[in-house]
Amino acid sequence: MPSLFDDDWEENLKQRDERNRKKDESKNIAMEKLGITDASSKKNKSDKINGRTNKKNIWGRIAENVIPQSEDEPKEKFRKIFLMVAIVCLIAALIYLGWQIVQLAQGRETNIKIGELGGIQVEYSTGYSVPDHIVNPNIGVVTGPGTEEPEIIDLTPVVNVKEYPNFDNLKQQNPDTRAWVKIQGTLVNNVVVAGPDYDYYVDHDFYGNESISGTIFASPSNTWDGTDDNTVLFGHNMSTGDFFAYVVHYVPNDYSSEPIAFYKKHPTVMLSTPDGGCEVYKIFAGMLVNTQEEYGDVFRYIDKTHFYSQDDFNEFILGVMDRSWFFTDVDLTYGDKLLTLSTCNWPLGRDIATRWVVLARKVRPGESEEVDTSVAYRNYNPKLFDYYYRRIGSSWGGRVWDTSKLLSY
Repeated sequence: MPSLFDDDWEENLKQRDERNRKKDESKNIAMEKLGITDASSKKNKSDKINGRTNKKNIWGRIAENVIPQSEDEPKEKFRKIFLMVAIVCLIAALIYLGWQIVQLAQGRETNIKIGELGGIQVEYSTGYSVPDHIVNPNIGVVTGPGTEEPEIIDLTPVVNVKEYPNFDNLKQQNPDTRAWVKIQGTLVNNVVVAGPDYDYYVDHDFYGNESISGTIFASPSNTWDGTDDNTVLFGHNMSTGDFFAYVVHYVPNDYSSEPIAFYKKHPTVMLSTPDGGCEVYKIFAGMLVNTQEEYGDVFRYIDKTHFYSQDDFNEFILGVMDRSWFFTDVDLTYGDKLLTLSTCNWPLGRDIATRWVVLARKVRPGESEEVDTSVAYRNYNPKLFDYYYRRIGSSWGGRVWDTSKLLSY
């Protein structure tokens, strides 16, 4: 039996240790390639790098995994930089979302405050949501009248409760005050101002504060001296239902057995002014309008606040009725006073800046304010524009409405 101190025995031990060392190295290399790291070897490696045992807290470990380190390989540094950018973008988005929520809440509180100032009770409901058909680009032209499932829909028109705001108080707060607009039974119950241009009140509230909700404002072309033939109002389509969000509910709902039920329930708009009292306007059309020439026809309804001749008026009404998504029993003639409500609507996506526009005419002296909504019907072939037709694979089929409703034509 060899002695413990035998040279051969010692040499055998050295060879065995060398074999074990090489085996461990091969194992570590294989584990690293597979993404598997032995805890003890990782600790030893960390010890060699840091000169001590790594006992960082959770925040230190997070920072080490997010912030690029000098010993990181290029790919790892790129990964960490990308991760940092993503985290910053997420935080910025959350901050912006929070700011918007606060702004929306402030917009509603501002409206209530304005109502109190004008002596108007402004009420709000909860749970507002935009119906699916309002944002569906394929609804409205090529589809049929909708579902055959029976529905129970109350089509009784609402009874208007006229508003007579305290315009002295409102004008004292904001000299730009011009009117008060209301659609009975909706959240459209707001002061109307007239700014110096089309931009200021888009992002400023009644008190002059910056606001994503803005304020309902009139066209700068309106004079408010009694000579306006068409009062054009603009308001945001807010996700909370405020301002002109309810105007887009006049978009026909082809999922329903009664596509224009909302119109039949709310066929009129009221406009109060300091000198004219509260006047009722009968809605006669609703149209989707393109605002970008690269997408086709642009119908310049915002320019028509005055009509300089009967032909000028007739030409405008012909263009409106060709584009209307529904037809009513309301007739028109040269000399009628019109009211236009314009708001954003994006059935083709946010990049396509379209507007949903509802038009009404003032009740004539001695005329009943009631509207026979039973004869109103959906128009499945309104005049649109090139890009829309490309999206739905269709085209305009020509004029289909009863032109005898235009008495001056």
